[in-house]
Amino acid sequence: MLALAAAEPVARPVWTGPGASVQGMPSPDGRFLTAIDPSTGDLAIRELAGSRLHRLTHRPSNSKEFAYFSAVSPGSNHIAYAWFNDAGFYDLRLIATQGGEPRLLFRNEEAGFVQPCDWTPDGRFILTLLFRKDNISQITLIAAEDGNVRVLKSLNWVYPKKMDISPDGKWIVYDSFAAGSQSQRDIYILALDGSRESTLITGPAEDGYPLWTPDGKSVVFASNRLGTNDLFRIPVENGKASGEPELLQKDLDRFLPMGITTDGTLYFGRRSGARDVFLVSLPAGEPKRLSSRFHGANLAPAFSRDGQYLAYLTRQGAENFGTESRVVTIRSLKTGAERQIAPKLAHMERLRWSPDNKSLLISGSDGKGRSGLFRVDITSSQARPIVWDDNASFRGIPGDWLDADRVVIGGSDLRERNLLTGDERLLDKRAARLVAVSAEGKVAFASYNEVFLLDQGSVYKGEVTSLAWAAEELYVATPEALIAGGRKLPLPDYDLGSLSIDPGARQLVYSGGRVANEVWSLKLP
Repeated sequence: MLALAAAEPVARPVWTGPGASVQGMPSPDGRFLTAIDPSTGDLAIRELAGSRLHRLTHRPSNSKEFAYFSAVSPGSNHIAYAWFNDAGFYDLRLIATQGGEPRLLFRNEEAGFVQPCDWTPDGRFILTLLFRKDNISQITLIAAEDGNVRVLKSLNWVYPKKMDISPDGKWIVYDSFAAGSQSQRDIYILALDGSRESTLITGPAEDGYPLWTPDGKSVVFASNRLGTNDLFRIPVENGKASGEPELLQKDLDRFLPMGITTDGTLYFGRRSGARDVFLVSLPAGEPKRLSSRFHGANLAPAFSRDGQYLAYLTRQGAENFGTESRVVTIRSLKTGAERQIAPKLAHMERLRWSPDNKSLLISGSDGKGRSGLFRVDITSSQARPIVWDDNASFRGIPGDWLDADRVVIGGSDLRERNLLTGDERLLDKRAARLVAVSAEGKVAFASYNEVFLLDQGSVYKGEVTSLAWAAEELYVATPEALIAGGRKLPLPDYDLGSLSIDPGARQLVYSGGRVANEVWSLKLP
C-alpha cells in the first residue's frame, strides 16, 4: 500500500552556481550549511540568510589535505568533520562554528576513511562511519570529549549512504544493501546501544538516505520504487514501522538528502545538467551528439581497436555523494544497436579496448573498496583485477594496453605489467595520471601539468585533461582545445573527460556537457 500526502510540498533552490557543495549538512537551527570551499578545499559554512561563505580551516599551501563530510552539533556551535591528512588518510576533527583551532578527535591509518553523520542529542557523541583498510565498514559512536570509539555494528565492505540519530537519542536509522543483493538497498533501525535491530523498509527497490523528522515520529527517505527518484515518509514507533510509506514529493531527479532542521525543513543536494557523447569528423568537423537511448547520461567514450564499436559509461540508478552508479554501453557504429554490460564494480572511470576487441581495461574500484585496474570481458561482463593500488582513490589508476599480454600502468610511477606472468617493469619514476599507448607501442603519459613521451622527454606543458593517439600522432586535450601537431581543434562543451580517436583518424569522440551541484530546501508537511 502507498499513501499520498495531503498537499505536495514545494521545493526551492537555496544555493546554485559554481561552488555549491553537497557534502555538508544544515545546522539544526537553520542558520547555515556546512560546505567545502571550492578554491581551497577547506571546511566552510555558508550563511543561509546572507549567502556568505566563511572559511573555518586553513589548509597548508602546496598541500594535498582537504575537508570532506561534516556534521553539526545539536546546539549548532561545533562541527565534526573529516579531514584528509598529509599521511594520506582521513582524521575526524572538531572545530567551533566561530572558528579557532581545530581539535583532532580520531586518527587511525587502519580506519582510512571516516564520515561523521550526526550527533547524539546531548552532544556527547558523534555518529561516525569508519571504512577500514580491510574493507570492513563500521557504525560507531566517537566521544566528542576524548575521541573514544564504540563500535555498534560491522557491515563488512558495505557502507551506508546516510545514517541519522532519532531526536530522543534511542535509535539510529541507516541504509544498506539488502541481504544477497548488490543493487537493492533497504533501510534499517539500530538501537543506539547496538543491542537490537530491525528492518524498516524492504522490497524490490533502492531505498536510501533516511532522516528522522524533528518530532521523531517518522523517517523520510529516497526511493525509486515508482520508477523515478521520489521522497517518502514512513511513521515509526518504538523502532519499528507503524504504517505505510507516504509519497511526499514525486520525481526529484538526481537528489541527495543532506539534513532536516528543527523547524522541519529538508535540505538536499541536486545535480543539474547532463553529459553526452559527441562525434567529430577529423580534421575539423562540427561536433554531433551521438543519438543514444540513454540521453544525457553518457561519458568516457572509447573506440574499439577495429573501429567498429564504441564503448562508453552510462549513468544509472541512484546517486551517491560525489559518485554515481554506472554501466558500460557498447554501440555498433554500423547499425546503431546498443547493449549494456554491468560489471560487478563499485565505480568505473575510464575505458580502453583490448587489441582483440574482446575485453575492456577499466579504471575504477570493486565492491570491496579496492581501487586499481580491471579487465572486463564484454561478453560475460566478468571483471578480473589486474592490479590494485592502496593509495589510489575510488576512481582507480590509469592504464592502457601495450599488446594482448601487457599493459602500461600509471599512478605513483609508470610501469609495464605482464598479464601472463604478473611480472612488472619500471618504465619511469614520475607520477602518471594519464596514460595512452599508440598502435605501434609508443607510450605517452601526463605527470601533473606536463606530457612526456617515454624515452623521448617532454612534449607539452600546461593543463592536460586527456591523451589519445591516432595514426601515430599524439592528441593532447586541454580545457580549451585539442592540440595535435601544432593545430588546435575546439571542443564545444568538453567536460574534461576522456576522448578517443578511431584507428583511421577519421573520427574523434568525446564526452561533453556540464553537471553542476545545487542545494535545495523543502518544508515538510
